[in-house]
Amino acid sequence: MGVISRDKNQINCIYASDSDFGNQLEGYLKASGKKILMINLNDTMPTPTQWQELATDLNVGINKFIDFSKIKNIDDDSNFDTNDYVTILINNPKAFRGAIILNGDKTEYITTVTEVLKYFEIDSSDIKHL
Repeated sequence: MGVISRDKNQINCIYASDSDFGNQLEGYLKASGKKILMINLNDTMPTPTQWQELATDLNVGINKFIDFSKIKNIDDDSNFDTNDYVTILINNPKAFRGAIILNGDKTEYITTVTEVLKYFEIDSSDIKHL
């Protein structure tokens, strides 16, 4: 059992509001008809243990969540360990790329609105206000 609370009746979305994508997410997620919990990294940062759990659930390294073009003096060729990447995210939430969606046992890392719709099998005609 992980440290992140999960509920099949609620969608948890971890994102950064600094991007157009991040600002559009809530409207798309509401089309699922479920309760939505938006976790904006600019306000609430997951703990290092939670970052580890998310990366493990998604079978990716934490570095995959980072847009290195938004960080000075670091690029995607840099070689850091997991703790370093967590520290980078903690200090640079604007560099978080995409969003992590949790719904019950289902966890997905998405970087486009199309992936949101596909993940929840939402028909774009169901979306009323964006």
